Amino acid sequence: MVRSKSEVIIADRLSALKVEYMYEHPLTIGNATKYPDFTVEDIESGRTFYWEHCGLLHVPSYRRRWEQKLNWYKDNGILPHEEGEGENGTLIVTSESARGGISSQDIEKIIRTVILDES
Repeated sequence: MVRSKSEVIIADRLSALKVEYMYEHPLTIGNATKYPDFTVEDIESGRTFYWEHCGLLHVPSYRRRWEQKLNWYKDNGILPHEEGEGENGTLIVTSESARGGISSQDIEKIIRTVILDES
């Protein structure tokens, strides 16, 4: 079970494309544990993807917590896919559009290009 309508869309697109994922699977590095929205472990390639959907970036306290979490990912070798692969994984970050919500077509494009490595 997921927490938001946007996460339902992400989960639906992952499932439709037959990408196995874990939801809010604990990620412990050092003495800190985080719970990425989605974790995808590609056994074949040995790559791990962590997906965070930021639904409330317009709320200052949410944005501050997100920025701290993003820095934690980067400090621990998990880089946003736009910055290349990190030694400990690749981070996918999505957020709500200005109108609210997300596009299932955009989500599918991210899955196909980043996780499935389709060009």
